[in-house]
Amino acid sequence: MLVADAHVHVHACYPEHGFFDDAWGHLAREARRRGAAEFDGVLCLTETAGDDWFGRFARLAADGGRYGGWRLEPTGEAEALRARCDDGGARALYLVAGRQVAAREDLEVLAVGTCERFPDGRPIREALAWARRTGALPIVPWGPGKWLFSRAALLRALIEESRGAELYLGDESSRPWFWPMPRPFADAAAHGIRNLPGTDPLPFPHERGRAGAYGFSADAALDPERPASSLKRLVRDPGVALRPFGARAGLLGFVRNQVAMQRRKRLRAAAPAAG
Repeated sequence: MLVADAHVHVHACYPEHGFFDDAWGHLAREARRRGAAEFDGVLCLTETAGDDWFGRFARLAADGGRYGGWRLEPTGEAEALRARCDDGGARALYLVAGRQVAAREDLEVLAVGTCERFPDGRPIREALAWARRTGALPIVPWGPGKWLFSRAALLRALIEESRGAELYLGDESSRPWFWPMPRPFADAAAHGIRNLPGTDPLPFPHERGRAGAYGFSADAALDPERPASSLKRLVRDPGVALRPFGARAGLLGFVRNQVAMQRRKRLRAAAPAAG
């Protein structure tokens, strides 16, 4: 079985020990729920412009290094690594490289399965075209308020324009349990566009254990030497059913995170002026 989180961030405020343990535990719980004795767990690292955790993990893998008690190992692809727990058991995860691009229209594009970079602030159609050229999975993730008003019209246009062009939407665990499934997911499904969910952990210490808690599973296995390529191949195969899993945020958690994010944005905007 494949169990994957399609939207993962590692933040500097997270302690090194426990990150992979928690992620593996979440993915393993879903595999057990589905009755699978073995599974391939995947974390898709969708990194922002200032981050390069995958590069850090790749350097550790080249040197036989460890992160939080997990040994990093190379695979047959530059876009994928293996993290193996040092506890003597069989716990392992695949890490797939990716980027998160902030488009000019205040929407985001996730590119899963590439080490290449693309600048923020460009039109979303350019970001999607770039992701497709790299061979990555191009995902437009949900976000609070991001699919409303003029951006809702733009998203509908992107869905309509996608005929023959690869596109995915991405639900997130930050969408609170009382928030209905946004209409674009149904519109996208009618066009054959799949949902690739993920956790999207935020840059706060209390978010450190969320990676792997929300995502999708499939009755399929990865090629251990080409995990990124086989992940993309499985996702692109309409004959492989992708099942979303995981619990979404509660009301208090949602409000706390939104207030904290707005405060963080204000502080970052004020920093250059103070300087």
